[in-house]
This record gives sequence, C-alpha cells and structure tokens, in this order.
Amino acid sequence: MKSKQLHAELDTLVATQAGLMAIVGSLMATHPEYERFQLHLTGLLEILLNGSAGVTFTEMQRQQARDFVETLQQLHKAPPTNPLQSLLDL
Repeated sequence: MKSKQLHAELDTLVATQAGLMAIVGSLMATHPEYERFQLHLTGLLEILLNGSAGVTFTEMQRQQARDFVETLQQLHKAPPTNPLQSLLDL
C-alpha cells in the first residue's frame, strides 16, 4: 500500500472516529435513563474486553478502548429541552 493511500485511509479513520464520538456522546447525554445507560456501558465494556470477544485485543487496545469510553462518560446529562417552546412563546 502506498504511503499517500495509507495516510488518506488513516485520515478517514480519525475523522470517522471523531464523528462517531460526537454521535454517541450526544445519544448518551440525551438518553432518558442517563445513569442506567452509564452503568450498562461500563459493564458491557468490561465484558467485551475481558470476555471471549476481547481475546484478540492487545493490552494497548484494551486501554485505548477504556480511555475512549471514559472520555465519553465525562459528558454530562443534557438539560431537558422543549423544541416547541419557541412556538408557545409567539
């Protein structure tokens, strides 16, 4: 694989990861059962990394996955919003 092509594919992966992080972060912050979601995410991550699905992961990959999830878990619950409020204020 040529260096230029490899760099382009890495750029795509980084951009995709950033987009996915934004999407998942938004879903987490607006989830109706925020605390339950957080608890489930922590448990599921440990099952994934330490169970049969994670057998092929290196220790570095496990740590990177934990870091990624912990970064997302630092997002706070979004305040409730009423999208129709602007219409009610007319």
